[in-house]
Amino acid sequence: MELKQDYFAGGKNHKIFFQSWIPNNPKAIIQIIHGFAEHSGRYKYLIDKLTSANFIVYVNDHRGHGRSEGRRNHIRSLTEFAEDCYNLTNIIKKAHPNLDLFLLGHSMGSSVAQRYAIQHQDEIKGLILSGTGSKVQETPIIMVKLASIMSKIFPTFSGPTGIDPNNLSSDPKSVDNYKNDPLINYKKSTAAMGMSMFKHYSEVKDKISSIKIPVLFQSGEDDIMMLDAEEIFEDLTIKDKTMKTYPNCKHEMYTESLQNKDLAINDLISWILTHLQD
Repeated sequence: MELKQDYFAGGKNHKIFFQSWIPNNPKAIIQIIHGFAEHSGRYKYLIDKLTSANFIVYVNDHRGHGRSEGRRNHIRSLTEFAEDCYNLTNIIKKAHPNLDLFLLGHSMGSSVAQRYAIQHQDEIKGLILSGTGSKVQETPIIMVKLASIMSKIFPTFSGPTGIDPNNLSSDPKSVDNYKNDPLINYKKSTAAMGMSMFKHYSEVKDKISSIKIPVLFQSGEDDIMMLDAEEIFEDLTIKDKTMKTYPNCKHEMYTESLQNKDLAINDLISWILTHLQD
């Protein structure tokens, strides 16, 4: 298997870091869109499973995240992330023009993936939304109002996110790895970034029905960080949509206990293989 690491020019000319894992005799490509405050390196276990199943994997660090340039945890609109991801898709298509591409977005990345699919679904064979929801975790109204005001008058104002890493996974080792990862900055976010996530679904709700490619939802039954995935599922009008919910799992199925994460990943691989036959 071949591992590549490089940069491409994203929005505002930021250098965007990306990685790819290319096995021999690949069947298809999975492009991962990671979540808030994290980076591409957190998906290594999932990536190992996907490459073992002969899938190529690409993933970039969002601007302001991981090894990419940009102000930490700052964005005006999630569409900016989607545009960077589409730039990576163009790189992927040039390198592998004859393979189907599936898009996998986790958490905030699932919101980015929705925006990507609304604009560029012709580029992808299927869409996977992991840890998704139409609402962000329950947040005090005063914090939302403050973020709304500050995003207009001082968009780079930085405040606490309220994220508790214990809500990510029921596996204590995974939680510790998250807390101690030097590339993760989960404690603060800019006001503009916070509002981009709070208002995401209200901005795309009327457009989500335009998505006509197959969609797989994977959610933990105990997820309290992204809420109401069912609303997105119901708003999609396609017949080929699948909802998988996993008992005893929190927000990140792919960092759960070994048995639980393997179940979620095996379901993911089976779904992709089924849709390669279409």
